[in-house]
Amino acid sequence: MFKAKFYIVFVMVFLFKGNAQNTVNPKTVKKEGKVIEVKHAASLTYDRSKSDARFLTGNVIFEHDGALLNCDTALLYEGENKLEASGHILITKGDSIRVTGEKLFYSGATKMATLERNVRCVEKDMILTTNLLTFDVGNSIANYYEGGTIVNKDNTLTSKNGHYYSATKELAFHYDVELVNPDYKMKSDTLRYNTVSKTAYFLGPSIIISKDDYIYCENGWYDTENEKSQFSRNAVLVTKNQKLRGDSLLYDRNLKMGRAFNNIQLIDTSQKSIIYGNYAIYYQEKSEATITDKPIYARMIEKDTLFIAADTLYHRDLDSVDNFLNAYHHVRLYKKDIQALCDSAVLNTKDSLLQLIREPLLWAEKSQAKAKFMHIFIGKNSVKGFKMDGNSFLIQQSDSLGKYNQLLGKSIEGFIADDTIRKIIVKGNAEILYYPLNDKKKPIGLNKTSSSEITLWFQKGEIERASFKPKSEGKIDPIKDVDVQNAQLKGFTWLYEKRPKGRFDLHLQKSIPEKEIKLDEKKPEVMPVKKKKKK
Repeated sequence: MFKAKFYIVFVMVFLFKGNAQNTVNPKTVKKEGKVIEVKHAASLTYDRSKSDARFLTGNVIFEHDGALLNCDTALLYEGENKLEASGHILITKGDSIRVTGEKLFYSGATKMATLERNVRCVEKDMILTTNLLTFDVGNSIANYYEGGTIVNKDNTLTSKNGHYYSATKELAFHYDVELVNPDYKMKSDTLRYNTVSKTAYFLGPSIIISKDDYIYCENGWYDTENEKSQFSRNAVLVTKNQKLRGDSLLYDRNLKMGRAFNNIQLIDTSQKSIIYGNYAIYYQEKSEATITDKPIYARMIEKDTLFIAADTLYHRDLDSVDNFLNAYHHVRLYKKDIQALCDSAVLNTKDSLLQLIREPLLWAEKSQAKAKFMHIFIGKNSVKGFKMDGNSFLIQQSDSLGKYNQLLGKSIEGFIADDTIRKIIVKGNAEILYYPLNDKKKPIGLNKTSSSEITLWFQKGEIERASFKPKSEGKIDPIKDVDVQNAQLKGFTWLYEKRPKGRFDLHLQKSIPEKEIKLDEKKPEVMPVKKKKKK
């Protein structure tokens, strides 16, 4: 009886081995749940004495959970519902995603595939290449951790770690991330990319470098197809001679146009100037910007800074030397030695000319100037002079007891050295009213003279001497006979209290840093990207 049973088992094993040497029909290994299904193989062998795995060769095809797996050879572990495969690995799912490689480890329980050597994951116009890839077949998620490259039309992305989510068509990258486009290059620490919208999302220190500019930020997005972007958190756009900062930046690379919002700074490195404000629109090709919402222009002049505030500021660079600033409405100007109010102003750096338009008022130390138009000549290191046209009136406070030296004429021209007035020329119906001083700097009387032209020379801020064309001796009234309160030329108005008293008085807000303004002498080549520590 025992011999008969042994013989039957021996024949069954022998027949199984013999048949397994030939082409086999599709065969299902039945286990609980979804199991790996053999769809085709040229041959299948099984030798329990050597391994628990079935050995399949020749155009091997498996199916599992809607995915097909092709390879040259495979070891199928039925008990563990897993397999190892090599040679021309191909995983396909649906009609779009294809993953290839040379070696594969796959678990039917977790639906996780690990592919090695020359791995490619392709879906439509997206190609991912790496040497080691884990692929979640169930959720169509691909991951690499030892470097990879993704090509999506004109964009090539590389990083240390990467993740591709087929359901959302999104990629996530970490460590040494770089996106290369024919027009620019992006570098980041953490980046997400959508292959449908061709949009990159920055989640850490990032920089975009092109031929003409670069952009740095720590949060934002970039539509690589439409060339539109938004940046925030320490965002800055850097061009040849300018930098644009703001809490948020919008940039259109096609139009070369940027917009900045809140706490903006437009820095002109060639002219050592900054414009502050809360909204700016910037056109890169013409190097022009319009700034609104409490804008303030600041320019360094030697050890001092000139501040100009208005409702709207327009700035344009014509070249590295020639640029100009237009200030519109409610203009307020402050420098330690001069202050001014007017409706509009124009500053041209080529000829260092500042024009104050529409009834400007100018103050310098104890002096006040008023005219229809005013021109201030600004050198590299200091104010060189001024010229007033139309109903020009210059007042100088002689003392604190209500005495004022006064000049009136069609035009007044002043020359300044070491921040003090040295000479003044009054032309056209010129009138002067001033208090001559004795050796002890005490007024001796009041001189009132009229002439076609009056020239005054100053010493330590006081009138030293005067000349008149045509000559005129004038008349000096003794100081005891002078009615000081009514000693005024026609149109006299002393408005010293209206002058801006400091840079924070320009818009009545502290929008400028407390420390003295400092500008970079040179444009940095590349702003460094901070890296996260690898886990």
